[in-house]
Amino acid sequence: MITLPWLRKKTAYPIVRIDDRLLHGQVVVGWGQQLGLEWIILASDRIAESPTMVAAMKAGAPLELQADVYDLEETARRFSAGEFSLRKSMLVFESPGDLLKLIHKGVAVKQIHIGGLHFREGAEELLPYVFLSNWDRMALDEMTKRGIRVTCQDLPGNHPLVYR
Repeated sequence: MITLPWLRKKTAYPIVRIDDRLLHGQVVVGWGQQLGLEWIILASDRIAESPTMVAAMKAGAPLELQADVYDLEETARRFSAGEFSLRKSMLVFESPGDLLKLIHKGVAVKQIHIGGLHFREGAEELLPYVFLSNWDRMALDEMTKRGIRVTCQDLPGNHPLVYR
């Protein structure tokens, strides 16, 4: 089958991803290099409050990829201002709950990818790389009720699986 370039679906930025490991090889190499990402933003109150954790996260990014860490309030402000859509960017959240907090601040998210929520006590396996707690399910269910498309996709070359 031939795919005509003008019929290819364009990627909308920022890509919004939930991944409990935040910045790691799958994000940097699997997504960053394959899609030519320029900027990765980690949205986490927990990480942003610790200068040591911020420095450690930024150190994990290659020099050609800008990496920043913002708390949820600053992330909401910048997202709503359209700052993240000006470049090929990925916004990474540690949990569905953190992303839902951002949505409750009025941020309009249309689609999210769950890239990895790994085994935790009390979480049930949905996929080998997605384990959901009751809190995770409640947050994701609220997002889908709001019309947000939720998919599970560990790497961009793999087919996304629609949640619910």
